[in-house]
Amino acid sequence: MSTGSVANMVDDLRRQIDAGDLGADERIPSTRVLMETYALSDNAVYRGIALLKAESYVYSRQGKGVFVRDRRALIAGARRIQGITQAGEHIEWRHSIRTDAPSWVAEHLGVGECVERARTVRRGDLVLQASRSWVHLDVTTDVPELDEPRPCDPTWQAVYTERSGNPVQAASKVVDARLASAEDCEALGLAPDTYAVMIMRSVYVTGDRVIGVGETVYAPGHPVDLKVS
Repeated sequence: MSTGSVANMVDDLRRQIDAGDLGADERIPSTRVLMETYALSDNAVYRGIALLKAESYVYSRQGKGVFVRDRRALIAGARRIQGITQAGEHIEWRHSIRTDAPSWVAEHLGVGECVERARTVRRGDLVLQASRSWVHLDVTTDVPELDEPRPCDPTWQAVYTERSGNPVQAASKVVDARLASAEDCEALGLAPDTYAVMIMRSVYVTGDRVIGVGETVYAPGHPVDLKVS
């Protein structure tokens, strides 16, 4: 197939992975093969692979190639985290600043500088969850509110879609548990070495570009309600 389209390459690989034609930890075709198959430049292939990585479809092994990720832990598409707050809870915005993204975020966004937004959800004095999002600076052209520590009504993704005409999709949401970092402990008021449930690598895309990444950390004992919509 010779299409010259990054989107077609990405769609084909997604379909093969979703159908099981490419299984977990199986190597996908090499860059050269993908270039020849889809009539793409090497840079175009790299962009497509970066998008598949952002969606948690594939991962790299240095010097060995790109492989299919085991997606059993992936919460994607119709499955999502429902509801930010419940009765008696409120959102407290901590900051909205331009800064250098963490390395794992910069890998998704393809740039270092971005807008970092942070908030917590509280019930009285108890912090239930802490969230951070990192948004590509290009988005601020259409959504200048991102530079202010307040919510975008209804969300920055919806505002960007309406103003730019480019739909934004949540490409992936991965649920995991890990030992809370020093930043987690500070935000949630936890003692060191406390385990926290976190929603990480919430990746937002428009077309074949990643424009936002989010991370939410839940305090121990706070329910994480996963439902199929």
